[in-house]
Amino acid sequence: EELGVAKFDTVIVASALNFPDALTGSYLAAVKDAPVLLVNDDVIADVQAYITENLAADGTVYILGGTAAVSEEFEAAVSAFQVKRLKGSNRYGTNLAILEEAGVTADQEILVCTGTNYADSLSASATGLPMLMVEKELTAEQKAFLEGRTGKITIIGGTGAVNEAVEE
Repeated sequence: EELGVAKFDTVIVASALNFPDALTGSYLAAVKDAPVLLVNDDVIADVQAYITENLAADGTVYILGGTAAVSEEFEAAVSAFQVKRLKGSNRYGTNLAILEEAGVTADQEILVCTGTNYADSLSASATGLPMLMVEKELTAEQKAFLEGRTGKITIIGGTGAVNEAVEE
C-alpha cells in the first residue's frame, strides 16, 4: 500500500533523460494522486513490472512527451492499461497539454519558470502549484493560455531565467 491506496488509479510516466516533462507533470501527479515514474529504454521492463503490480486493472498511464521522450516500445509495453500520451511539438507544447489535462483554470495561481534549466522549476515544484515553462519569448499557445487569466502569476527566478519580455 503506497500513498494510502492498495492500487493507483493513475501513474505518470516521463523521460528519465530530461527534466521538463517530469517537473511540469508533478502538478498532474498531485491532481491525480499518482506517482511520477521515470523511464528510458534500459528500464522499460522494470517500469512495466511496477505499473502491472501497482496500477488498478482499469487504471490510466499518462505518458508525458512525444516518442522522442518516451518510446513507442514503452507505450506498447503498458498497452494493457488505458494509455494517454500528453504531448506537444516541444517541451513547451507538452507543458500546456499537461496543464490542460490537469484542469488548470484561469483563476488559479500559476508559476512561470524557465524551461531551459531545472533548478528554479525543481525548487518551485514543491509548492504544488501548476507551472508554465517558458523560453525567451512566449509562444502563441502560451499567450492564449495566459489571456484572461485572473489568478496570481508568480515568476520564479531572475531576469536571466525569465526575461522582461516574458514578464510583460
